[in-house]
Amino acid sequence: MKRSFLIVGIILLAIGIAGYLVTSQTNLIGGRTHNIYPLAAIGLAVLGALVAVGGVMMSQTGAKTANQFKCDKCGMTFGSQAALDQHSKDKHGK
Repeated sequence: MKRSFLIVGIILLAIGIAGYLVTSQTNLIGGRTHNIYPLAAIGLAVLGALVAVGGVMMSQTGAKTANQFKCDKCGMTFGSQAALDQHSKDKHGK
């Protein structure tokens, strides 16, 4: 999870919602029927939601390789020490 994307997404979402509430209220008070600002605020809120979801779905770099074991001879990676030992025995004769 990328925390910075999540925070920026939540901020954009909140600004978009607040902007929609403010512009929709002024739209009712002013009597205007075709105002682009509420649509822009909705777009900003949707963009913020997409950025927040993208931040949650992104993984940290190197997080998946932390629990992997690498062969010194050929560079292959394995999920367990037993798999690395079996590879070394089969392929490299150790």
